[in-house]
Amino acid sequence: MKRRTLLGTGLGAMVVSGTTATAQSAAVMSMITDRPAAARSLADRVSRVSGGRIQIDVQQAPSAQSAGFLSTVSSGGADMYMAAEEAFVDTNAAFGIFSSMPGGMSSSELESWILVADGRFMWDILGEEYGVKSFMAGDDGALPIWSRAPLNSVADLATGRVGSVGLGKNVMQAIGASDVIDIRADDVDLSTLTAFEGLNVTQMADAGLLDIFSHMTAPSAGRPTSALSVGFNLSKWNGLSDADRLILERCIMAEHGRNRNQALHDSVVALRDAPGVTTHEMPQDIWDAQVAASTETMFEIIDSGDLGADIGDAYLYFIGDVAGWSEIGEAAYFAGRKQALSR
Repeated sequence: MKRRTLLGTGLGAMVVSGTTATAQSAAVMSMITDRPAAARSLADRVSRVSGGRIQIDVQQAPSAQSAGFLSTVSSGGADMYMAAEEAFVDTNAAFGIFSSMPGGMSSSELESWILVADGRFMWDILGEEYGVKSFMAGDDGALPIWSRAPLNSVADLATGRVGSVGLGKNVMQAIGASDVIDIRADDVDLSTLTAFEGLNVTQMADAGLLDIFSHMTAPSAGRPTSALSVGFNLSKWNGLSDADRLILERCIMAEHGRNRNQALHDSVVALRDAPGVTTHEMPQDIWDAQVAASTETMFEIIDSGDLGADIGDAYLYFIGDVAGWSEIGEAAYFAGRKQALSR
């Protein structure tokens, strides 16, 4: 294994002057997305920051089509997409690492890896292979398992029809679930499932599913986070001026923070307003099975070729470094605070 270090993005040396920004011709960029509200918020911010010079034309598509966003943008059918990178795992499983790696990083850890460590470099290498340049644009947070009845053991997931997304499907299959479906698929009626993961509390409430799936089990190693991304056609991105790239990148970064915090706030409110939901701690045998399956999933990525090996190695090195601090800086504090609040 070789450790790689991101030498720098060069953003600190870039300066956008008002004169340069207004002197360039207007640009209209097309975006395909299954997250229309977040996409329109980004488009509005970019328009305001650029003084109306950069416009993003948002084109909504159903989530069932999100797997095709990568090829649509890389081929020039659209200039950019907003979606979860895990939609592209059938093209290359390493895309899932930049959205939700089972048993992997939390939202803050993933953000740190990409923004200040070698995650940015690894993401660029993956993107170059497929003709895109991607950025973090939000996070739905850690996602529980929703079920009709309490989950007591792995056996409760091994029978019946269950659902997940991205690399989470691999984990469900590996822990023994015999009928695993992708909850993004067109013809899926989620109300027919026994249990599934992939939606946060707000999304469950909006879909009217909390009455059916009133049992929420967490934490789930299968879905430690759920990051959203914006990806550009690589040739389009490289053809932009330094000033335009900086405007777009900084606007996406601002929307990433807004979307992540909005998801946290909305989930708190949605859970507060859903008194019928019962929360459960993840049974130990399910957790252990998820962790074992997550390890297997990562090694499959590493064994897939040089690209998967480089990305997987870099990810594991960083999580090995950051895990100790997260245990001290976050987990221990949350455990202590929970005890104090319960008094």
